[in-house]
Amino acid sequence: MIGIEMKKSKLIGIAVVAAIIIVPVVIKFSASKPKLEVEMAKVSKKEIQPSILASGNFVFRQQVQLSSEVIGKVSEVLVKEGDKIEQGQVLLRLDPTLIRAEVTQQRAIVRSAQVNIERAQLNVDRQQVNVERSRRLAEAKFIDASKYEDAVHQLNVAKVDLHAARESMQQASASLDQALKRLDKTEVKAPISGTVTAVQIKIGETAVASATGMAGSSLMTIADIGSIMAEVNVDEADVAKVQVGQQSKVYPAAFDDQPVIGTVEEVSMAPRVNLAGASQGKTYVVKLRLSESKTGIRTGMTCRVEIITGGGSLRPVLPIQAILTGDSMKLENKDGKDSKEASKSLGVVFTVKDGVARKKEVRIGIADDNNQEIISGLSEGDVVVTGPARVLRSLRDGDQVQELKSTDPKAASASASASASAASANGSGTKP
Repeated sequence: MIGIEMKKSKLIGIAVVAAIIIVPVVIKFSASKPKLEVEMAKVSKKEIQPSILASGNFVFRQQVQLSSEVIGKVSEVLVKEGDKIEQGQVLLRLDPTLIRAEVTQQRAIVRSAQVNIERAQLNVDRQQVNVERSRRLAEAKFIDASKYEDAVHQLNVAKVDLHAARESMQQASASLDQALKRLDKTEVKAPISGTVTAVQIKIGETAVASATGMAGSSLMTIADIGSIMAEVNVDEADVAKVQVGQQSKVYPAAFDDQPVIGTVEEVSMAPRVNLAGASQGKTYVVKLRLSESKTGIRTGMTCRVEIITGGGSLRPVLPIQAILTGDSMKLENKDGKDSKEASKSLGVVFTVKDGVARKKEVRIGIADDNNQEIISGLSEGDVVVTGPARVLRSLRDGDQVQELKSTDPKAASASASASASAASANGSGTKP
């Protein structure tokens, strides 16, 4: 009797232990998998604005670097850097002593030439009288015909001398004009109205005429500081997308968070000369007109530019972080293209219907900072998962999901930033 009771006790103990082990396992496997909380968005039509990035500098639209046209020592500098000037204003004077002496000399030569002309004219008049007298005497047979011919010859010689004297006079006058112009150029005048941005020469230094690169060849720089523009270098792979009239955002180095709106005004036809060698990629200069000029923007300051190359029509789009592209997902190559080519135009999204996430392949188009065009694979109004990034990366086809309800704006913003960062890491943030 006692043995039977012991056996019953053992069986009861075994049953209790089994219940403790088996029941939780059964409960675990029989219970439904919890729904994942995700962020969702619908496919909607929006205007997408793809863009290209470039960098460059600010330059003045109108800028003149003055150089001397004559050699001379600087005697006066009448302006300083920052002065506003008017067209025709005298900015600098060179010592005119030597050129004034040259003018005096040339004037004396001109007067001497005038005297020679008067002397030659008197000789012509006298020879004309001799010819007339010789003609009458020859007709009266008082002199030989040869005497008359000699008189005519002397008249012709006198006329040639008069012509030579007049030519010498013209030459002397031209030399005097040149000397006067050189004297006038000892006063350097402003060719445009604007502001003096640099003065490169001082009193006592010698200005050198037309010798670029030599000391003294550059006197000062004048610019219209109200007409500053951006000049950027665009890569040869992108320049075909740039057209005159396109809008852009210009970010000065000094105001990186305050973009200035710009408009493409000119696209160069020839590449910029690359001193580094032909192995370097070619770039083309694009000039941008600014809608406004901030006070702090100065010539030579660097800037980065975002040129908007598309837009204007509504396209079906999704938030860029909702699309998984590149190496992060294995894409089926249905068109027979190589994997790299396929990854450029294909992506994967997770659609949501009746609380179930389904993996779906889509064909993508152009993109901007926030949105990606959907060419095919989805219809307007379809709901897709957009985040959070950690959930989106681990999401599997058939997972049950529900919309994330976040009441904390900071948390929602942080989640969106994380999703965007993940999308950029997957390659979906690259602008075509």
